[in-house]
Amino acid sequence: MVNQSSESEQEIIAPGRSGTGWAKRAPSFPAPAHSDQLALLIDFGSTYTKVVAVDVVREVILGWEHWPTTVETDITIGLEKAVAALHRRLGFTPPYRHRLACSSAKGGLRMVAVGLVPELTSEAARRAALGAGARVLKVYSHHLSPSELVEIRKHAPDIILLAGGTDGGNSEVILHNARMLAQLPASIPVVVAGNKDVAEEVRSTLQLDGHQVVVTENVMPELGQLNVAPARESIRRLYMETIIEAKGFRKAESLVDSFLMPTPAAVLRAAQLLADGTESEEGWGELMVV
Repeated sequence: MVNQSSESEQEIIAPGRSGTGWAKRAPSFPAPAHSDQLALLIDFGSTYTKVVAVDVVREVILGWEHWPTTVETDITIGLEKAVAALHRRLGFTPPYRHRLACSSAKGGLRMVAVGLVPELTSEAARRAALGAGARVLKVYSHHLSPSELVEIRKHAPDIILLAGGTDGGNSEVILHNARMLAQLPASIPVVVAGNKDVAEEVRSTLQLDGHQVVVTENVMPELGQLNVAPARESIRRLYMETIIEAKGFRKAESLVDSFLMPTPAAVLRAAQLLADGTESEEGWGELMVV
Protein backbone atom coordinates (compact mmCIF):
# COMPACT_ATOMS: atom_id res chain seq x y z
CA MET A 1 0.00 0.00 0.00
CA VAL A 2 1.32 3.46 -0.91
CA ASN A 3 1.40 5.86 2.01
CA GLN A 4 -0.39 9.06 1.01
CA SER A 5 -0.14 12.28 3.02
CA SER A 6 -3.34 13.98 4.10
CA GLU A 7 -4.35 17.15 2.30
CA SER A 8 -3.61 19.26 5.37
CA GLU A 9 -0.07 17.89 5.38
CA GLN A 10 0.28 18.71 1.67
CA GLU A 11 -0.02 22.40 2.47
CA ILE A 12 3.41 22.07 4.05
CA ILE A 13 5.11 19.73 1.60
CA ALA A 14 3.29 20.76 -1.58
CA PRO A 15 2.41 24.46 -1.56
CA GLY A 16 2.47 24.89 -5.34
CA ARG A 17 -0.41 24.55 -7.79
CA SER A 18 1.03 21.38 -9.28
CA GLY A 19 2.77 18.65 -7.35
CA THR A 20 6.27 20.03 -7.91
CA GLY A 21 7.11 20.75 -4.28
CA TRP A 22 5.73 17.39 -3.19
CA ALA A 23 7.43 15.36 -5.92
CA LYS A 24 10.90 16.80 -5.20
CA ARG A 25 11.05 14.42 -2.26
CA ALA A 26 10.31 11.38 -4.42
CA PRO A 27 13.26 9.07 -5.10
CA SER A 28 14.51 8.96 -8.69
CA PHE A 29 14.56 5.56 -10.36
CA PRO A 30 15.63 4.54 -13.87
CA ALA A 31 13.04 3.35 -16.36
CA PRO A 32 11.67 0.05 -15.03
CA ALA A 33 12.91 -3.24 -16.40
CA HIS A 34 9.45 -4.79 -16.04
CA SER A 35 7.45 -2.22 -17.95
CA ASP A 36 4.44 -4.54 -18.22
CA GLN A 37 3.93 -4.43 -14.45
CA LEU A 38 3.45 -0.73 -13.78
CA ALA A 39 0.46 0.61 -11.87
CA LEU A 40 -1.06 4.08 -11.86
CA LEU A 41 -2.78 4.74 -8.53
CA ILE A 42 -5.25 7.63 -8.39
CA ASP A 43 -6.94 9.37 -5.47
CA PHE A 44 -9.61 11.96 -6.29
CA GLY A 45 -9.63 14.09 -3.16
CA SER A 46 -11.92 16.99 -2.37
CA THR A 47 -9.00 19.40 -2.90
CA TYR A 48 -6.33 17.53 -4.87
CA THR A 49 -6.20 14.68 -7.36
CA LYS A 50 -3.12 12.60 -6.50
CA VAL A 51 -1.40 10.14 -8.86
CA VAL A 52 1.37 7.65 -8.08
CA ALA A 53 3.33 5.45 -10.52
CA VAL A 54 4.44 2.15 -9.00
CA ASP A 55 6.64 -0.65 -10.34
CA VAL A 56 4.79 -3.65 -8.94
CA VAL A 57 7.61 -6.13 -9.61
CA ARG A 58 10.43 -4.12 -8.06
CA GLU A 59 8.08 -2.77 -5.37
CA VAL A 60 9.22 0.82 -5.82
CA ILE A 61 7.44 4.14 -6.27
CA LEU A 62 8.63 5.73 -9.51
CA GLY A 63 7.13 9.12 -8.76
CA TRP A 64 4.01 11.03 -7.80
CA GLU A 65 2.24 14.28 -8.57
CA HIS A 66 -0.99 16.09 -7.79
CA TRP A 67 -3.27 18.75 -9.24
CA PRO A 68 -6.31 20.62 -7.91
CA THR A 69 -9.40 18.46 -8.30
CA THR A 70 -11.72 19.78 -11.03
CA VAL A 71 -14.90 18.24 -9.67
CA GLU A 72 -17.17 21.17 -10.53
CA THR A 73 -16.35 21.02 -14.26
CA ASP A 74 -14.88 17.72 -15.46
CA ILE A 75 -13.02 15.61 -12.91
CA THR A 76 -10.84 14.08 -15.65
CA ILE A 77 -9.24 17.48 -16.41
CA GLY A 78 -7.43 17.54 -13.07
CA LEU A 79 -6.51 13.89 -13.54
CA GLU A 80 -5.01 14.52 -16.96
CA LYS A 81 -3.02 17.50 -15.62
CA ALA A 82 -1.66 15.44 -12.73
CA VAL A 83 -0.72 12.51 -14.97
CA ALA A 84 0.96 14.81 -17.51
CA ALA A 85 3.01 16.41 -14.72
CA LEU A 86 3.96 12.95 -13.45
CA HIS A 87 5.13 11.83 -16.88
CA ARG A 88 7.20 14.99 -17.32
CA ARG A 89 8.89 14.26 -14.02
CA LEU A 90 9.53 10.63 -14.97
CA GLY A 91 10.82 11.57 -18.42
CA PHE A 92 8.75 8.91 -20.16
CA THR A 93 5.15 7.73 -20.53
CA PRO A 94 4.76 4.41 -18.73
CA PRO A 95 2.68 1.65 -20.36
CA TYR A 96 0.50 1.07 -17.30
CA ARG A 97 -0.90 -2.39 -16.86
CA HIS A 98 -3.05 -1.39 -13.89
CA ARG A 99 -5.07 1.79 -13.26
CA LEU A 100 -6.79 1.90 -9.88
CA ALA A 101 -8.67 4.79 -8.32
CA CYS A 102 -10.55 5.86 -5.22
CA SER A 103 -12.48 9.04 -4.54
CA SER A 104 -13.62 11.24 -1.69
CA ALA A 105 -14.42 14.17 -3.99
CA LYS A 106 -17.83 15.81 -3.63
CA GLY A 107 -17.94 14.51 -0.09
CA GLY A 108 -17.37 10.88 -1.00
CA LEU A 109 -20.22 8.51 -0.18
CA ARG A 110 -22.43 10.30 2.36
CA MET A 111 -24.95 8.24 4.31
CA VAL A 112 -27.52 8.39 7.10
CA ALA A 113 -28.42 5.23 9.03
CA VAL A 114 -31.74 4.61 10.78
CA GLY A 115 -32.43 1.78 13.22
CA LEU A 116 -34.48 0.81 16.25
CA VAL A 117 -32.23 0.56 19.33
CA PRO A 118 -29.00 2.62 19.40
CA GLU A 119 -26.84 -0.23 20.72
CA LEU A 120 -28.36 -2.88 18.43
CA THR A 121 -29.87 -2.36 14.97
CA SER A 122 -28.76 1.28 14.74
CA GLU A 123 -25.18 0.27 15.54
CA ALA A 124 -25.38 -2.63 13.07
CA ALA A 125 -26.58 -0.24 10.37
CA ARG A 126 -23.74 2.16 11.15
CA ARG A 127 -21.18 -0.64 10.81
CA ALA A 128 -22.63 -1.74 7.49
CA ALA A 129 -22.41 1.81 6.14
CA LEU A 130 -18.85 2.31 7.38
CA GLY A 131 -17.81 -1.05 5.94
CA ALA A 132 -19.07 0.09 2.54
CA GLY A 133 -16.74 3.09 2.72
CA ALA A 134 -19.37 5.66 3.58
CA ARG A 135 -19.05 8.78 5.68
CA VAL A 136 -21.88 8.33 8.15
CA LEU A 137 -23.38 11.76 8.75
CA LYS A 138 -25.65 10.65 11.59
CA VAL A 139 -27.36 7.58 13.04
CA TYR A 140 -31.00 7.80 14.13
CA SER A 141 -32.92 5.45 16.43
CA HIS A 142 -36.52 4.73 17.47
CA HIS A 143 -39.34 6.71 15.80
CA LEU A 144 -38.12 9.44 13.45
CA SER A 145 -39.56 12.81 14.43
CA PRO A 146 -40.50 15.67 12.08
CA SER A 147 -37.48 17.67 13.30
CA GLU A 148 -35.17 14.72 12.59
CA LEU A 149 -36.64 14.46 9.11
CA VAL A 150 -35.79 18.12 8.53
CA GLU A 151 -32.26 17.40 9.75
CA ILE A 152 -31.87 14.45 7.36
CA ARG A 153 -33.05 16.66 4.51
CA LYS A 154 -30.36 19.21 5.40
CA HIS A 155 -27.71 16.47 5.52
CA ALA A 156 -28.61 15.58 1.90
CA PRO A 157 -27.20 12.03 2.08
CA ASP A 158 -26.42 10.03 -1.05
CA ILE A 159 -28.00 6.89 0.43
CA ILE A 160 -30.13 6.12 3.49
CA LEU A 161 -29.77 2.76 5.24
CA LEU A 162 -33.03 1.80 6.96
CA ALA A 163 -32.89 -0.99 9.54
CA GLY A 164 -34.91 -1.90 12.60
CA GLY A 165 -36.28 -4.96 14.35
CA THR A 166 -34.99 -8.51 14.36
CA ASP A 167 -36.68 -10.95 11.97
CA GLY A 168 -40.10 -11.60 13.48
CA GLY A 169 -39.56 -8.84 16.04
CA ASN A 170 -40.67 -5.23 16.19
CA SER A 171 -42.16 -4.08 12.89
CA GLU A 172 -44.01 -0.92 13.89
CA VAL A 173 -40.94 1.32 14.12
CA ILE A 174 -39.43 0.48 10.73
CA LEU A 175 -42.83 0.95 9.07
CA HIS A 176 -43.22 4.34 10.77
CA ASN A 177 -39.73 5.36 9.69
CA ALA A 178 -40.40 4.24 6.12
CA ARG A 179 -43.47 6.50 6.00
CA MET A 180 -41.38 9.38 7.33
CA LEU A 181 -38.50 8.81 4.90
CA ALA A 182 -40.95 8.63 2.00
CA GLN A 183 -41.45 12.38 2.49
CA LEU A 184 -37.82 13.08 1.55
CA PRO A 185 -36.78 13.85 -2.05
CA ALA A 186 -37.20 10.77 -4.24
CA SER A 187 -33.65 11.27 -5.53
CA ILE A 188 -32.30 9.71 -2.31
CA PRO A 189 -32.17 5.89 -2.64
CA VAL A 190 -32.88 3.73 0.39
CA VAL A 191 -31.31 0.39 1.34
CA VAL A 192 -33.71 -1.59 3.54
CA ALA A 193 -32.01 -4.05 5.91
CA GLY A 194 -34.46 -4.65 8.74
CA ASN A 195 -37.17 -7.05 9.88
CA LYS A 196 -37.73 -9.35 6.89
CA ASP A 197 -41.39 -9.87 7.80
CA VAL A 198 -42.25 -6.32 6.68
CA ALA A 199 -39.43 -5.67 4.18
CA GLU A 200 -41.74 -5.74 1.16
CA GLU A 201 -44.25 -3.44 2.86
CA VAL A 202 -41.41 -1.03 3.60
CA ARG A 203 -40.32 -1.24 -0.04
CA SER A 204 -43.84 -0.47 -1.29
CA THR A 205 -44.20 2.49 1.08
CA LEU A 206 -41.02 4.10 -0.20
CA GLN A 207 -41.57 3.27 -3.87
CA LEU A 208 -45.00 4.91 -3.83
CA ASP A 209 -43.20 8.23 -3.52
CA GLY A 210 -40.66 7.39 -6.21
CA HIS A 211 -37.66 6.30 -4.15
CA GLN A 212 -35.24 3.75 -5.50
CA VAL A 213 -35.29 0.93 -2.95
CA VAL A 214 -32.92 -1.99 -2.47
CA VAL A 215 -34.06 -4.67 -0.02
CA THR A 216 -31.38 -6.86 1.49
CA GLU A 217 -30.91 -9.14 4.50
CA ASN A 218 -31.46 -7.87 8.02
CA VAL A 219 -28.32 -6.37 9.60
CA MET A 220 -29.41 -8.04 12.86
CA PRO A 221 -31.68 -11.03 12.13
CA GLU A 222 -31.49 -12.23 15.74
CA LEU A 223 -30.72 -10.35 18.92
CA GLY A 224 -26.96 -9.84 19.15
CA GLN A 225 -26.26 -11.47 15.75
CA LEU A 226 -24.61 -9.11 13.26
CA ASN A 227 -25.13 -9.67 9.54
CA VAL A 228 -23.74 -6.54 7.91
CA ALA A 229 -22.10 -8.03 4.79
CA PRO A 230 -25.26 -8.15 2.57
CA ALA A 231 -26.17 -4.54 3.39
CA ARG A 232 -22.58 -3.45 2.85
CA GLU A 233 -22.50 -5.05 -0.60
CA SER A 234 -25.89 -3.55 -1.51
CA ILE A 235 -24.56 -0.10 -0.61
CA ARG A 236 -21.43 -0.62 -2.70
CA ARG A 237 -23.46 -1.85 -5.66
CA LEU A 238 -25.84 1.10 -5.42
CA TYR A 239 -22.86 3.44 -5.23
CA MET A 240 -21.38 1.92 -8.39
CA GLU A 241 -24.65 1.90 -10.32
CA THR A 242 -26.14 5.28 -9.44
CA ILE A 243 -24.11 7.53 -7.15
CA ILE A 244 -21.01 7.61 -9.37
CA GLU A 245 -23.22 8.74 -12.25
CA ALA A 246 -24.95 11.36 -10.13
CA LYS A 247 -21.62 12.85 -9.00
CA GLY A 248 -20.34 13.03 -12.58
CA PHE A 249 -17.63 10.42 -12.12
CA ARG A 250 -18.68 8.03 -14.90
CA LYS A 251 -16.19 9.51 -17.36
CA ALA A 252 -13.37 9.10 -14.84
CA GLU A 253 -14.43 5.52 -14.19
CA SER A 254 -13.95 4.72 -17.89
CA LEU A 255 -10.25 5.58 -17.50
CA VAL A 256 -9.53 3.04 -14.76
CA ASP A 257 -9.62 -0.75 -14.52
CA SER A 258 -12.55 -1.02 -12.13
CA PHE A 259 -15.07 1.16 -10.31
CA LEU A 260 -14.04 4.19 -8.23
CA MET A 261 -13.95 2.92 -4.67
CA PRO A 262 -14.88 5.33 -1.89
CA THR A 263 -11.57 6.29 -0.26
CA PRO A 264 -12.50 4.85 3.17
CA ALA A 265 -13.33 1.52 1.50
CA ALA A 266 -9.96 1.54 -0.26
CA VAL A 267 -8.16 2.19 3.03
CA LEU A 268 -10.13 -0.61 4.70
CA ARG A 269 -9.26 -3.00 1.86
CA ALA A 270 -5.58 -2.04 2.14
CA ALA A 271 -5.63 -2.59 5.91
CA GLN A 272 -7.22 -6.01 5.43
CA LEU A 273 -4.54 -6.91 2.89
CA LEU A 274 -1.75 -5.84 5.23
CA ALA A 275 -3.30 -7.80 8.09
CA ASP A 276 -4.24 -10.98 6.22
CA GLY A 277 -1.53 -11.10 3.57
CA THR A 278 -1.80 -13.04 0.31
CA GLU A 279 -1.28 -16.61 -0.85
CA SER A 280 2.41 -15.88 -1.36
CA GLU A 281 3.12 -13.50 1.53
CA GLU A 282 2.09 -13.64 5.17
CA GLY A 283 0.23 -10.66 6.61
CA TRP A 284 1.17 -8.59 9.65
CA GLY A 285 -1.74 -9.77 11.77
CA GLU A 286 -3.91 -7.41 13.80
CA LEU A 287 -3.18 -3.74 13.17
CA MET A 288 -4.62 -0.29 13.72
CA VAL A 289 -4.93 2.34 11.01
CA VAL A 290 -4.73 5.95 12.20
